[in-house]
Amino acid sequence: MTTEGGAGAPSHAPEELIGPGRAAVVFCAVIMVTHGFGNGLVPALLPRIGESFGSGYGTLGLAVSSGLLAYGLGAAVGVRVVDVFPLRGIILAALSVCVVGFLVAVWARTPVALAGSVVLISLLAPISWSASVRLIARVVKPSSRGRVMVVAGSGAGVGGGINGAFALFLAGQDEWRLAFVITTAVSVAAALAVLALLPRTPASNPCLARTAVRRRGWRDTWAVRSGRIVVLLSIAAGVGGFTFVSYMSATAVDEFGVSPLAVATLWWIASSVGLMAAVVMGAWSDRVSPVLVMGVISLVFATSLIVLVLTWSYAGLMVAAVGFGFFNYPIWGLLGHLAGQGLEPRLAVRAFSGGLTAAAWCAMSGIALAGWWIDRTGSFRIPVIAVAVLSGLVTGWLVTEYLRRRAGGGSPLKEIGLSWPGVQ
Repeated sequence: MTTEGGAGAPSHAPEELIGPGRAAVVFCAVIMVTHGFGNGLVPALLPRIGESFGSGYGTLGLAVSSGLLAYGLGAAVGVRVVDVFPLRGIILAALSVCVVGFLVAVWARTPVALAGSVVLISLLAPISWSASVRLIARVVKPSSRGRVMVVAGSGAGVGGGINGAFALFLAGQDEWRLAFVITTAVSVAAALAVLALLPRTPASNPCLARTAVRRRGWRDTWAVRSGRIVVLLSIAAGVGGFTFVSYMSATAVDEFGVSPLAVATLWWIASSVGLMAAVVMGAWSDRVSPVLVMGVISLVFATSLIVLVLTWSYAGLMVAAVGFGFFNYPIWGLLGHLAGQGLEPRLAVRAFSGGLTAAAWCAMSGIALAGWWIDRTGSFRIPVIAVAVLSGLVTGWLVTEYLRRRAGGGSPLKEIGLSWPGVQ
């Protein structure tokens, strides 16, 4: 039995399967903490944090970028970690680190201290996602994996909605610190849910930790077209999505002069749209090619950014928030689904983790440059134009890839871009 990646995946003892509803809720909670709060809380509160520290967006952007550097390192390390350690234990460790990181942020008094908090959380966040992708593949029946992965990824959207509430209600001097106190408690609750609701699983395959095997795994991953697509799309999604959302609140406050309620509304729009899109797109991706679904959401994001650039108003920013939610929250689950369809498990994790690494490191540059540009010109408009162009190019590429797969002919599975063990 082989997949597109070549050699067959190592066999495991039968796992305890859990219901897709339970799995979706638990993994959604995990990603809400590690990504929704871990990656999104600081950008949501950036104007308040800047006032508290007396720092410009260039400096704070570097703090956010340092988190992306750590995120990339964590994603690279995660490839080995998920092969060696029990998956549930990895997720619990990531949530424990989030608790520590959020507490550090509570007492931070400088951008450097805040960066330390962000780095700590970001280092474990991608490992938790890689472990979640692998665990979903082991404990959820194949016909439901796509929707579970996408709903799990939308946990970042749930966190984004809560971040919006924090931006609205914690607008006083240093009140932003209370947000990190609350997220600390939520992290503990998520860890307890993981302990109670997810089954114990053994390490995936400790022997795969050998250096020679790992190097061959990376070469095999890049040699497969699906592996390359996952990595390259991750880079585009990271640069476009992370750069836009990092300065969404700051643009609303500084360029459009809106109220805290209006800022919170942006996050609520993005998160609610993201959640609905995740459910719909996840179910759709179980029936058609994830390539087609990703092309649709990329087109929506590109169109919304064009509206923002042309109007350059709060209303346009609301439209862009819709596009961001429609694109960003489903995309990571869809990438995991595509990797799982086109690659054997060990290569799928490498493709996804490698994509997260590249996405984080490339987005780090995008965020730092955008922050420098805002401090220099006082406007986020040019960076938005750059992200719109990138999104348009990605849409065109996905359309081309989907048509190429359709033109390949053969079995019905191949016509919609699927590859399953034993299917040639």
